Amino acid sequence: MTQEKVVRVVGYYRDPGFFERVAGAFRKLLMDINWMQARRISDDGLYEIYMGIPYSNNFDIAIQNLSKTVDVEKVEILEDAKVVTYIIRNNGTIIEGEPSQAREYDIVVFKPVFTKVTTISWGVVSGKSIY
Repeated sequence: MTQEKVVRVVGYYRDPGFFERVAGAFRKLLMDINWMQARRISDDGLYEIYMGIPYSNNFDIAIQNLSKTVDVEKVEILEDAKVVTYIIRNNGTIIEGEPSQAREYDIVVFKPVFTKVTTISWGVVSGKSIY
């Protein structure tokens, strides 16, 4: 079984290629992306993308390449992340469960819960604990 790493990417959405460049950093090294979700966090086009990446030998190379990509401000590895899955039903109720329990028109949200973050920006690594 391969351990999944949760990665958070913060960057500016200036053109549709932004998401392609982020995903391409992993795909060009033959790495899969289990899940991905994004949201806008400011009015000037700053987005955050959360991804579940199975750990492999190319993981560190992909993270370094991604941190040096155009429009990417920083890449964070959520070291001890546990992913909680929520299903939002069509009628508005929210349940905690597995993605396989979702029905048509339901929304599945993956929420990482973590206490340690390693941040990489333009190849420079820093870490911090969150309490």
